Amino acid sequence: MYSIDVRTFYGSETIAKQEAEVKEVSNKPHWVKEFRRMPSNILGPREFWMEFEKQAEALDTAFKESDDFDMLCTFVYQRDNGYRKFVVAHPERYWWYYEHRSAEKRCSYEIIPENCPCRLYLDLEYSIELNPLNDGPSMTSTLIDIFCTYLLTRWGIPCNKYNVVNLDSSTDEKFSRHLIFNVKDVAFKNNYHVGSLVKSVCKDILDYLISPEETQYNVLSCFDRTKLERLVVETKKGKKLFIDTAVYTKNRHFRIYKSTKWGKQSNLILSSDCKYIPSNSNNDKELSLFLDSLVSYFVTRKDLILLECSDSGAVDTKCFKGEIRYNYCENNNNYSKYPVLDKYIRTLIHPGKIRVCKYFEAVKILVYETSGYRYCENIDRCHKSNNVFLIVDLRNKTVYQKCHDEDCFGFKSTPRQLPVEICFQMDEENDVLLSCSVITEGIA
Repeated sequence: MYSIDVRTFYGSETIAKQEAEVKEVSNKPHWVKEFRRMPSNILGPREFWMEFEKQAEALDTAFKESDDFDMLCTFVYQRDNGYRKFVVAHPERYWWYYEHRSAEKRCSYEIIPENCPCRLYLDLEYSIELNPLNDGPSMTSTLIDIFCTYLLTRWGIPCNKYNVVNLDSSTDEKFSRHLIFNVKDVAFKNNYHVGSLVKSVCKDILDYLISPEETQYNVLSCFDRTKLERLVVETKKGKKLFIDTAVYTKNRHFRIYKSTKWGKQSNLILSSDCKYIPSNSNNDKELSLFLDSLVSYFVTRKDLILLECSDSGAVDTKCFKGEIRYNYCENNNNYSKYPVLDKYIRTLIHPGKIRVCKYFEAVKILVYETSGYRYCENIDRCHKSNNVFLIVDLRNKTVYQKCHDEDCFGFKSTPRQLPVEICFQMDEENDVLLSCSVITEGIA
């Protein structure tokens, strides 16, 4: 019987295209290599998938390839050896491959990009061994009510338990929850502003609990004081609230739905007491939960209402379309346009070094991030792991110190006047934009 060559039957162009697709799939990570192709759909997500060894390159690509109507995200996955790799893809496409991994191999994180809109999110945890009588679900419910009340009183944003994705990854040793507040068309300006709100609420709770019972707080006075007291847990370092306030840092890696930490079996699943109502944009409920649980993903951003919360407690509301978008390629320069000022800062932090210099044009402020220098004026000693940073106010020529340690939140050292000779030389060079600094809007 006469046989027809495959290339003749299908055509060389079709065969070449198929071989290219096979090669593309084979080059993807092991858990994508299961030859599971996502069906093409004219209304579906973009067929975009790029992998990177470096985080900065991945974030920059996601920024350049996204727009207000078609947003790509940067994910992190861990291979079998625990090594982390970065993927830029549409969340729906990422989920298509990710959900079919076995539970113990779902080790993946969302990167919350610096200076990007994001949702209010909380990381709650405490040791069950040190707090055997605590009722974690009840404590979580109280905390949700508190933050919903703050959103309403500070910004007029209505929110309740039906807007909160409540994920659980508790084990016999540790109670652990992730909360993502998903209110339609509402986001915070970036995760620094989320951190400011969370830290200020924590401070309010602790201040309220040590105040006389007759003291009135605008928000907390409407809550049962006993329930607020239960939010404080025992740790190896003493008592504290069961909120992790260290998850609001630059380009934070935040575990995604159904993911576990490497080497552990504590996947984030929907908690039994979760009241969240998923969006109706997808027929697939699991996909809807995944998309709704992402902190920095929005179907469209052009109509977002951005909430702001500064370290000083000041709040504001803006529209996203009026915001400036920034490129996320990191600038490795560690000096400003004022060499004499840089030299002075280096003498203050010796033997430490200036890691990066940031310039905030709107308020004329320079921020010197340090490395190898941990002396904190608040505790009058060096921190064990967290560096401090120095802030120079160019308007009144003063310098003061702040700290990255959560225990020093809100601390600001007494501003010191810059030496007269330095001020004189700076004035000679004129107070202009620092061309070699990282430009950022607002100050955390």
